[in-house]
Amino acid sequence: MVSSVAMGNMAFRAGLGVKRWAMLGLIIGPVAYPLFSTHKRFALKRAQGKQSVAIKV
Repeated sequence: MVSSVAMGNMAFRAGLGVKRWAMLGLIIGPVAYPLFSTHKRFALKRAQGKQSVAIKV
């Protein structure tokens, strides 16, 4: 249950599908975190497009 709430919160902050990640957190628990991290990174790359530069402050 805790994993579901945590994954939902992280998905909300990342702008991803909250219900999907909360359900995945409920079903497979903490194992979903590496999947979430990878999905978040790919979504960011897809949103930025090719040949772009991200400046972190």
